[in-house]
Amino acid sequence: MGAGDGPASPEAKERPHAVGVAPASGHGGPWQAQRELWGEPSWRRWVLASSFARLGGTMAPFALLLAGAQATGAFSQGAWMASGYAMGMAAAAPFRGRTLDRRRLPGGLRGPLLAQAAVFLALALACFFKASLWVLLPLSVVGGVVPAGVVAAYRALLPALVPKARLEAAFAIDAVLMEVQWILGPSLVGVLALAHATLGVAAIAVTGLSALALNFFLPDREPPSGPPVAATLASLAPFFQGLPRLLYLSSLAVGVSWGVVDAALPPRLAEVGSRPEAWGGLTALLSAASAVGGLLYTSTLKGRVTGDGVILRRCLLFLALWGVLLVPLALVANLWALGAALAAAGIFLAPQAAMQATLLQRQLPESRQAEGFALSNACFALGLSLGSGLVAAMLERAGPHGALLTAGVLPVAVATVGVLVWRSRA
Repeated sequence: MGAGDGPASPEAKERPHAVGVAPASGHGGPWQAQRELWGEPSWRRWVLASSFARLGGTMAPFALLLAGAQATGAFSQGAWMASGYAMGMAAAAPFRGRTLDRRRLPGGLRGPLLAQAAVFLALALACFFKASLWVLLPLSVVGGVVPAGVVAAYRALLPALVPKARLEAAFAIDAVLMEVQWILGPSLVGVLALAHATLGVAAIAVTGLSALALNFFLPDREPPSGPPVAATLASLAPFFQGLPRLLYLSSLAVGVSWGVVDAALPPRLAEVGSRPEAWGGLTALLSAASAVGGLLYTSTLKGRVTGDGVILRRCLLFLALWGVLLVPLALVANLWALGAALAAAGIFLAPQAAMQATLLQRQLPESRQAEGFALSNACFALGLSLGSGLVAAMLERAGPHGALLTAGVLPVAVATVGVLVWRSRA
């Protein structure tokens, strides 16, 4: 049986979309799917609301690092705050997503977004008055827990807003928009930090309140019927079967590789005679290249529903190319070459994420969509943590170039195993 034949996850089945299937003409140029999608008022409203909701997440790591350093006088303390935020979000995301699955959306997001605003305002005040790490670290963990699952809930809303034939294009454009936000978020934090380091933390509260206001313009999605699922680790086991298991492994692999790059490239820049601060510019370059790749991928979509098997093969190919093209980061020896290698790898990042989201949405049961997407986010966050830890363990013995050699190993390995497994089922 091929990747697209029959349900590969528990409870997955054919289900009607709230908005029906838009007719696909199959012609009209490479940007037809994008033009049709942007013509949907509900899509435009969703983009605006979800962008504000996600902007806070792209701001938080850098904002907490700077505010923590300002409050305690040590960047290491700010790094602990950023790490606590990430781990809180990763641990809570699947279960918070499950809670949101049982609520009417977007109304069910009111509580998490209000709580996010309250916690980050408290964090900003605590940093401004130079509270100790014993106060700042627990607040940072709570700051990760309360909005966990919100981003996944917005993705779970898409099938109720967008015709089935345009969902693939919607996830592709969504991946591009996410890269744009990874450019805007840290940049906004840097600008605000010129006035005061705590302003970036306070701004995260404003992004949540903005998303809350914009949610009033979105149509409601009623919670699916059926008994609630117990909030236990065992209840997550069905997600790690069939195709979803491979997709979650892909999220973990990308997270590990990104964690390695994020932790090892600043010292690598110093190793080749550049300033570690140049990593900020290279991050923006990577996101820009990824956004370009996502736009190019979207231009190939013409409103038709692509089969799961075709999407899976492309997804695994792009995952492998991302991993292979990270290898030169350990071999080249100047800033321009590092930037070129990073941009080349980044081209495949957003398309891979878009295809993965499309497949995951098709495989997840309707009653657990937010939970399933949140679990993917948690796998990525766990990978980030593992990748950073790997660099910490290798840096003194192997150096940053040695650590960077490991960045592409897991993506290539997961892609290879994925191809072999799904070919054996064909």
